[in-house]
Amino acid sequence: MTENSPLRPLRAEIEPSGDGAPATALPGGGANLPALANALRVRTRYDRAEPALRNAALTSPDALAFLEAALALIAETAEATRARALLTDEAEAPLVTVAVWAAEGREPPEPDTLEVSDWPAVGAGRVVRAGADARWPALRAAWGCTDAVLAPFQDEHSLAGLFLLERDGEELWDDAEVHALGGLARLFETLWAWNRAEARYRQTVADLEDGLFDFAFGGSGRRRYTLVTPQVERITGWPTDQMLEGALDWMTDVVHPEDADAFATHDAALWSGDPSQLVYRIRRPDGEVRWVRESATPSRSASGRPVAGGLLSDVTEAKRAEATLLQAKLAAERASHAKTAFLATMSHEIRSPLGAIRGFAELLAEEVRDLNDRGGDVPPQIGEFAGIIAENTQQALRLVHNLFDLSRLETGSLALRSLPVELHPVIERVVEQHRAAADAKGLALHVERAEGEPLLLADPERLEQVVDQLVSNAVKFTEAGSITISTLIDEGSVRLAVKDTGVGIAAEYLERLFEPFSQEDYRLNRSFGGSGLGLAIVKRLLDGMGATIRVESEKGGGSRFEVTFPVRGNE
Repeated sequence: MTENSPLRPLRAEIEPSGDGAPATALPGGGANLPALANALRVRTRYDRAEPALRNAALTSPDALAFLEAALALIAETAEATRARALLTDEAEAPLVTVAVWAAEGREPPEPDTLEVSDWPAVGAGRVVRAGADARWPALRAAWGCTDAVLAPFQDEHSLAGLFLLERDGEELWDDAEVHALGGLARLFETLWAWNRAEARYRQTVADLEDGLFDFAFGGSGRRRYTLVTPQVERITGWPTDQMLEGALDWMTDVVHPEDADAFATHDAALWSGDPSQLVYRIRRPDGEVRWVRESATPSRSASGRPVAGGLLSDVTEAKRAEATLLQAKLAAERASHAKTAFLATMSHEIRSPLGAIRGFAELLAEEVRDLNDRGGDVPPQIGEFAGIIAENTQQALRLVHNLFDLSRLETGSLALRSLPVELHPVIERVVEQHRAAADAKGLALHVERAEGEPLLLADPERLEQVVDQLVSNAVKFTEAGSITISTLIDEGSVRLAVKDTGVGIAAEYLERLFEPFSQEDYRLNRSFGGSGLGLAIVKRLLDGMGATIRVESEKGGGSRFEVTFPVRGNE
């Protein structure tokens, strides 16, 4: 077993092979002419193989083709009778035959496997003569040869495979040739790693949808492409050879005229050394216009010229989808504005007749009462009907007012004032307005005031509208228990909370609670009344006054609405 090393100088001593063959030495630099002649023949033969091996690496279409070509070249150079190339996936995994070769007129060897653990020297990367192994008689019988050499090669510092070369006849490989074979195996190892890396690069590029490019700037600032992957031709429709040969002027032939200025700015940034990205239109040879995104990073060539490389992506479908979405957005906005304008117009038009109906209903009820007081004989249903007309007209007016407010809030035509307002007097007025309704249902109505008098910046009328809506909802949706209105003064803010023991709100509905016309349960709302606009208006009014609202609720366990106002100061 010999150490694998490059071919030694001819004056070096060649160690015995260990298989019983006589060793040839050149002691003291003396000349052994037969050995010298043999060494020269070996060197000449292997020197001729090296450029052929490099050429095979450059011309082979893939790694397997290169391995087969290398196996034939190394076997012929080593004057072998038969040869195998074996590969392994892992350092300790078995070596499996992937290619075989045989000299002319010889039968190729049968595919075989080898255990790496049986050949520790091979696992370490050294060339091994099987004749130096104690098992050689059994191996020779199994392989059917008179001599064999195992030349391993590595990939990323671990065993990747080996060449198993066999020779028939009386002539055996000597140490000089084994050393030369090891040198050729090392060259293959380097080329194999390069070939696999190149194959991985080609596969990666082939899998990309984007195109890769490199270009240098000519003296006039015109691009001269030095690398263009096939994807660039697929995206642009322009042949890559025209780009590489300089027959195509990217600015005038490819870039859409309307994007020429933006493209010139993009190229100027790359020329000056700044990375740049641009989405622009190109014209394909057939006249089709497409959108591309170009991302490029500049650098300097060895001669100092500005160069750049990057990616070219087809974003035509994305731009079309963007345009479709924009059109849909504009259409939705127009529809929303039309709806809001319709609501505003109709609200204004409906309020006048509803006001008249309510007024006449109240007059009718008053006339009925006067007639009854004077002893007139008026059927009692008349007064009841008049009251029902007045009550329902009031509800309709309230709905119309809410629609009108909502439309003005959504169009931004409702101007909110920002004035100092004392919160506690507002709460007291609202509570008094609803106390009779709470008492009628047997509800306890509590007010828990914070110490001091918070002064808010708000619209006084709209602030009272917000508080009224929250308290009104609490009274409406609470059948038994209590309602508590409390305030808390924090540094920089005031919190108003309205808590009830009413029906509560389901967790899955809370996210839609402040949407217009949103109702958790239609049947429930019918029994309590309401249009689903009150809280939507509250949310928008609070947004306009710089306040926030949040809710905590549990179905059947009541609700707690908390509003946080910015404050001007406390008095």
